[in-house]
Amino acid sequence: MTSDGLSSDPGASEGMMGAPAVGGMTGEKEQQAGKILAALRRHPRIVHQGFVTTEEQLVQLRASVPYLVPFGVTAYHGYLPVLDWDHRLPSKVVILRLYAYYSDLTLRAGQSEYNTRSEQIKAQDKFPEFDVPDFIGLTADEAYEGDVEPSGKVLQLRLVSAWRRDINHGDARVAVQVARRSEEFKQVASKAKRRPDYLGDLEAVSWTPPCESSYPKWTIDVWYLMDLDAAMGKGRSFLVDPAIKQVVGVREFVVRSG
Repeated sequence: MTSDGLSSDPGASEGMMGAPAVGGMTGEKEQQAGKILAALRRHPRIVHQGFVTTEEQLVQLRASVPYLVPFGVTAYHGYLPVLDWDHRLPSKVVILRLYAYYSDLTLRAGQSEYNTRSEQIKAQDKFPEFDVPDFIGLTADEAYEGDVEPSGKVLQLRLVSAWRRDINHGDARVAVQVARRSEEFKQVASKAKRRPDYLGDLEAVSWTPPCESSYPKWTIDVWYLMDLDAAMGKGRSFLVDPAIKQVVGVREFVVRSG
């Protein structure tokens, strides 16, 4: 079953092998969090509502921003974090959109789009009952989003960059082979002998960043659909480290159409 057009909600991990806490190097995590907070921007309607402005909230925000590991490059060039509006007044949640950049070129492109969007918001923000744009979809090498609690605590960030599903054929094939040969998959398959054939085979669906898996390196997410009911499906996700060709974690997932 293809993953196109489906959104996923990974559940709790059932196991993670050899996975020290991401960002365990406190100095690097603190340094990165400091750079992110120094660049923090806010949607005007978040500013008007006074969200995440106290020292205590900012301390919590800094402490809970997960450590990000760049994909395929040695370091990030810069960040563009935005506390964004949920299109409700009063807001029920604050959204952290965290855009990360590998080069000055892409950083400048993201900043330019941010400035243009800010002008659009300013032009339309005349009355509170009128909707205005948000900061979704800015150019970035990596784009993440997550909810922020009133205390300032960031809940789990999700990678939302479209390229996350771009896995070359060779890597996808190896990841599926690794998952199929793993003891973790054999255990799952042994309990699903009556699983219908129409649910399909193992499928490599996306790259998964360390901030989502709690594993220190990027992994390939291999799905095995176990149940499908109308517009919702459930299954197991096998996180494969392509460098060592090993399943390093197993978790549940839920998919919804649309």
